[in-house]
Amino acid sequence: MSNVEILLDGEPVTCAQGLPLTELLMSRAPWWRQSPKLHAARGMFCGMGLCFECVVEVDGVWSRACLERTRAGMEIRTGQQGGRG
Repeated sequence: MSNVEILLDGEPVTCAQGLPLTELLMSRAPWWRQSPKLHAARGMFCGMGLCFECVVEVDGVWSRACLERTRAGMEIRTGQQGGRG
């Protein structure tokens, strides 16, 4: 698998091409999903595109991160720039 460079919340990130986007987000941007009560990072919910809880902006279009794979040049915005939001 080759490496690609993408933009994650405006920062360049190098990762494996074809990596599930949720895997990248959980490792690089743990605050992209927060518990509404505890305001703490939380993991994935369904992981198969049914719940829409992992929606992020990919190349200007809202998309479910669990259904996306990393590819060269993609730009991801989680809405959580700068850590805890």
